[in-house]
Amino acid sequence: MLWIGLAPYLMNLAVGAAAQFLRWHFGVWHHVLYAVVVVTALATAWLAFHPALLVTLAALAAFPKARPGTLSHPALAVLGLLGYLGALFAF
Repeated sequence: MLWIGLAPYLMNLAVGAAAQFLRWHFGVWHHVLYAVVVVTALATAWLAFHPALLVTLAALAAFPKARPGTLSHPALAVLGLLGYLGALFAF
């Protein structure tokens, strides 16, 4: 189940990186994908709970306050990814 939650997260991370570094414009699609990411992250936390996923959920909850183009936006993206990786590679 963790991979099902991680896949759209990585897709949205790639879209965000392309928007920032390549100056590509995705308009509303980045936001639609964000909604999918939130739903799958909640489902992942519900069905395959690991405390590290709370980091991902907290990062996703903070995104509405992090404006694109600021340091906090990509920092939250990496923090959320670390939550997924922590859940995947926990001992």
